[in-house]
Parts: sequence; structure tokens; C-alpha cells
Amino acid sequence: MEPSSEPQVQIRLVAKQQKYAVPDAPIVVPQQLQRYGLSDIVNHLLNNEKPIPFDFLIDGEFLRVSVANYLKEKNLSAENILTLEYVESMLPPTEIASFSQDDWISSVAAASVDRFVVGSYDGIVRVWNAQSECEDELRGHQSAVKCVAVAGDLSKKGKIEMISGSQDQTAIAWGSKNGQRRALYAARGHTGNIEAVAINPTNTHFVTASTDSTIRFWSLAVPKHSEDGQVALTEQEPAAKKRKGTNVDIMTKAAIGTLSGHVGAVTSICFNKDQESQVFSGGWDHSVRTWDVASGVNVATSLCDKVVLDVAYSEHSRLAATGHADHAIRLWDPRSQESTVVKLRLSSHKGFVSSVAWGPNSAYMLASASHDSTVKVWDIRSRTPLYTVQATNDKDKGKKLLALDWHESLLLAGGESGSLRIHSIGSRNESVAGIHE
Repeated sequence: MEPSSEPQVQIRLVAKQQKYAVPDAPIVVPQQLQRYGLSDIVNHLLNNEKPIPFDFLIDGEFLRVSVANYLKEKNLSAENILTLEYVESMLPPTEIASFSQDDWISSVAAASVDRFVVGSYDGIVRVWNAQSECEDELRGHQSAVKCVAVAGDLSKKGKIEMISGSQDQTAIAWGSKNGQRRALYAARGHTGNIEAVAINPTNTHFVTASTDSTIRFWSLAVPKHSEDGQVALTEQEPAAKKRKGTNVDIMTKAAIGTLSGHVGAVTSICFNKDQESQVFSGGWDHSVRTWDVASGVNVATSLCDKVVLDVAYSEHSRLAATGHADHAIRLWDPRSQESTVVKLRLSSHKGFVSSVAWGPNSAYMLASASHDSTVKVWDIRSRTPLYTVQATNDKDKGKKLLALDWHESLLLAGGESGSLRIHSIGSRNESVAGIHE
């Protein structure tokens, strides 16, 4: 057989997942191959009867052109041996539902695959189910709800099911009482809007972040009596059940401690799921801070160029991701002695990055929502997004997204349009081992 006259190149194929490993000896392939052809080669080497789609990374970037075009773009010689890391492909996110309400959505949290909690600028916390039904409209705040956090699966009736924070400077704990969801207490003490709330993984405590420049630390437990000696907000009974004189006073709760250090509004907060006494916060002062809530000490402070709008921590990668007003996402490694140095900066959005969420079962998958109306799905081994999810409904196009959550195979987003957009997102089923330097 005569040798092919088609331009060729030597490649070495590597995989971090042992089950997909092939011999790493260089092989010669046509330069015109793209990821689909390369995927065929890997499947052949693995003797897969049912082909598995793979993506390929070269020097931290996903290959989205032919090998020849990649060599040309990078001004590389075909005499070089290219090392290609391959990973199982993720299916594009597919929109499966869109729930609509009248006012802006400020925050979303999935309690399970079939119950979703939504905070809104009309001051109402809504609980939606997978059948597009609004199960509950929880009224108690006197101003816009800015944040929500769930304490578990809402189908399992617990004492405290969720916490909401508001511009009325209170956080309300909601739970079941006499077979109905209602306000169980109001956490009071902040002197500014509550912008973010987070519950620790064992559901014993929560933290709130505020425009008053402080973070407060609270016990989740329902108090036996009002802890500041005052009567809190008056719960608004649903109109169908409300009778004259039936308003119910809500007990108040006082904070265990106050964390001070930020200059200006604190916009975001999350727990370190590996170390429950540690939280991460971000704010208008361009800082990302690490706190020990037990001692109230600001353990570390990292500075960047722009306002921090959201922060999320992954127990799989052990990295913190932050969304910023300069349209960028930054990744930080709190374990590093150089924790003040940005590990990676991801840029693709055209507006403020308002919310970030890690994939729940991966060390690499990250999602972001932006004022540019898009959700982007990232594999942090690449500096370019895997997918950009555009609004499909005219009502949502061009509208700012303010909230995001990733729960199992569901990606939830909401914002200015009042629509809760729910997408199904495929998983690579990859190892959750942390990122190796």
C-alpha cells in the first residue's frame, strides 16, 4: 500500500481516567482530523463496541478545529508531537421547563430534582414543583427577597426547610408547622440589606452577608422565645386563609457572632464544605475573604481588580470560583500559600457575572450566569466555555440573569424577565478527584 500523501502529524493520547487509558506511544494521524475523527481512534484503541464521544484538550484548550488549523493558529510545526488529553464529552444543556412569574427573580435554589425555591423582588418566596405548579407563596418579608438557601429536600418535612434574606434587613427561616409551610422565626441584627445566605452542610448553622459590611453567624435551631425581647415581623397569612385578627407574630433570633473586615457591601458568602467552620465571602471592596466563623477571624484576604458578585466553593476541586463586574470568573485555591493569587481567569461573558455554581459531581465543571442573558458551562481545564446557553423565549432575550443553581443534572437560572429557566445537563461521570498541579 502506498503511503498517504495527506499531511500527517504525530500525537500522543492521554487520559486521567484509568478506564479510558490507551498506550501513550506516539501515533501518526492525518492533520485534517477533528475531534470526531480523533474520538473514533480512541474508541478503536479501547475496542468499544458502542462508541463513546470524547473531547480533546491541547495545552488547556478544547480542540474545536482540525489539528491542521490548530497547528496553523498556534504557529506550530507538524514535526512536533502533540499531546492530546481526552475526556468523555458532555451533552449540550437542554431546556426542559420555564416557569414564569411577574417580578424579577433574585435567587434560586433546588431542594431536589422536583422542588425549586425562588426568591423574588416582590418580597415573596415561591416553591415550585416539577409539574410547573407553584406549591407555596411564602409571605413575610416587607421588601425584596435577595437570597434563598435550602436546608434539604422539601419533600422530607423538617423543622427548618429554607432561609430567605431580604432588603428589609431580616432573614426568615421557613418550615413546616401544623402541616403548612410558614415563617418560624426572623433573624435580626443587620442594619443593611441581606444580599446572601448560606447554610452549612450539616444544617446546624447559617451565615448572612449584608450591605452593612458585615457577615453574621447564626444557629439554625428555632428559638423557644424571641432572643432580643422584641416581636419580629408580622407574617402575612395567605389571602384565602386570612381572617380579621389572625396575623401571627414571628419570634426573632439573635446572631451568635459578627464578622467584620469588608469595606462596603458584602455581596456573597458560602461555606467550605470540607471545613464547616470556614466560610468564603466577596464584596464591593474587590476582596475575597476566608473566615473562621468560630473565632470570628479573617484568616486570609485576596484582592482583585473588580467588585465580587458571587462566590462558590467546590469540595471536589477544592477551589473557590468568583463572578465579577469586569465580566470575568476567577478561580482561587484557598489551600495554597499563594492563596491571594488568582489560579485561573475565565473570560467570555459580555456582562457582569452575577452568579457561579460548581457541577455537583465533578472537579472541573462550572456554570456561570450573567447580565448578558446567557448561562455558560465551563470545564476549567480549558479557558473557553464548553457551551453557551442562550434564551429561547422572546420574554427572556436580552434580560439580565441574576441567579443560578446546579443540582444533580439540573441547571436553574432566573433574573430580570421573571422566568425560571431549567435545563437538563449531561454528566461525564468522571472522577471527582481534585485537580493536580
